[in-house]
Amino acid sequence: MRLKHCDWRGCQRLIKQGVNFCDEHKQADLARKQAYIKQRDKAKSTVKGKQLANAHMAHYNATTRDPEANAFYHSTSWQHMRDYIYSCDLATCQVCGNAVTDRKIVDHIHPLKVAPDEKLNKDNLWVLCYRCHNIKTQLEESIKQQSNGDNKLAHISKNWWVKAIKEKIK
Repeated sequence: MRLKHCDWRGCQRLIKQGVNFCDEHKQADLARKQAYIKQRDKAKSTVKGKQLANAHMAHYNATTRDPEANAFYHSTSWQHMRDYIYSCDLATCQVCGNAVTDRKIVDHIHPLKVAPDEKLNKDNLWVLCYRCHNIKTQLEESIKQQSNGDNKLAHISKNWWVKAIKEKIK
């Protein structure tokens, strides 16, 4: 009968040829496989969630976002700049510090509509998580309603946004 070492890293037990693990490591390998399958299935369900989010964005782009902004956000120059900012900010929300993994949310500090000349300026871009981005969007909408709102939005600093968003998070 031919023998070989157990396939478990560091195990020196001799087992029959054609068997992968010794009795001690057979159960550990089974548990590892089950954990892998569970993680894989979880990842598959997450992909379905992303597909729903993509469908929502496609609907938003087609019905709500103005065509000029939609064209810009689908341009190669924007996608390259977005990826650059995302990597520079280490995929981390610049307000709360949470990791941004689901989608690359790179936001304009001065909104695109009020500062179109800053649309690809790296100093005007930052990574935000969903929560902080939604809070900032709501604040932008309320400021836009004020008199001279667009001018205010064009001049609000990054530090002011951080402070205002953090107050809303509390």
